[in-house]
Amino acid sequence: MPKNGMKKMIHDQASYVLLDLRSKKAADAGHIKGAFSLPADQLAAAKDKFPKDKSAPIILYNDGQASAEAFAVVRGWGYKNTTVLDGGAKAWDGKFFPGDTPTKITYVKKLKPGEITIAEFKKAAAGKSANTVILDVRDAGAEGTIPGAINIPQEELADRLTELPKDKEIIIHCNTGILASMAYKTLQEKGYKARYVDAVVQVAADGSMEISPK
Repeated sequence: MPKNGMKKMIHDQASYVLLDLRSKKAADAGHIKGAFSLPADQLAAAKDKFPKDKSAPIILYNDGQASAEAFAVVRGWGYKNTTVLDGGAKAWDGKFFPGDTPTKITYVKKLKPGEITIAEFKKAAAGKSANTVILDVRDAGAEGTIPGAINIPQEELADRLTELPKDKEIIIHCNTGILASMAYKTLQEKGYKARYVDAVVQVAADGSMEISPK
């Protein structure tokens, strides 16, 4: 992770987990804004403290020594978006913040425009609101359909808009969120009230559903 990239994430208030792998004493003396203290020798025992969302960006830094071992451990746990801050604390030319560094790791994903949480999607899919409709934009041959959902493949959506109600909110899903985000933009441009879920959605033949973060 380049220093400028880290500065931009801080400035943009992006969603990420920044871990200071130095001693707690060193972190409290001065740490990068938003960092959590997790000394490198305590990393292996902290696996259960990491976010459940394996897509969470994890950024590691220490006092300039190689962070390759910590990187390998965290990536090995399935956090594919793990990076190391170039040069560590010694090379950081931004501001350091003294004071108690939190040790409890928290991560809240920053939603993109139109995106809903997995919990919100589950509620909508359960049919608990008469003011919403589920739109499945997977291919027509995809297995299973959530009960009550409308299936219109994303590539056909622009030609089949009349099949969708304009007086209800349309909640869109696909398998991975990619097609759903494209469909969301199409509906937004046409004046529909729509949102989408950016997650892995698997629908069984009986309509039951499993959903997990990407």
